[in-house]
Amino acid sequence: MARLLDELVDRPEVGRRPPAQRLLVIVVTCAGAALLLPWIGYLSMSLPPSHSARAWNVVWVGFDIALAAWLAATGWWVVQRRQVALLGLAVTATLLACDAWFDVCLAWNSSEQASALVSAALVEFPAAVLMGTAAVRILRRSALIVGQLRGCEETPRSVWGHRFVMLPPGATTGGSRARRFGAPPGSKGRGRVQ
Repeated sequence: MARLLDELVDRPEVGRRPPAQRLLVIVVTCAGAALLLPWIGYLSMSLPPSHSARAWNVVWVGFDIALAAWLAATGWWVVQRRQVALLGLAVTATLLACDAWFDVCLAWNSSEQASALVSAALVEFPAAVLMGTAAVRILRRSALIVGQLRGCEETPRSVWGHRFVMLPPGATTGGSRARRFGAPPGSKGRGRVQ
């Protein structure tokens, strides 16, 4: 199994030229970050200190619906032990942090400032940290399992230094489903990597 993983993951053609989708993601993220810097400067100088919005309730209700949906989906995925929970944890942590940030900033110097600060400090930021650390733990555990499948005995380095573990386009793992996931032959894919 370890040899099969090494052959599929470490092929020379995997690192040669990024697939079109990966290249597009690289361009969009880098260009987006670069273009946002002057835009942030412009906004900081040009926006008025206060503004009234007509659809204020639609913005907040819509945001809270999205937050509730991601919380529910993430909870379900975690209960079901699905790998997609990683995505849910990351998105939910981000939404919770944004919720706290906007609540505190928009309530500043108002009668709601104290409750916004308490809510952010005791509920939203701790929940965001919980979700974010759970996502990192899943990444670390996945890297550990891949390392074990590849025959590595050492504990993997920090999650932040791990590269993607993916198959090149069109590659197949060969063999049965049970062998692909590290289960012993005859176990029908129910085995676990220790």
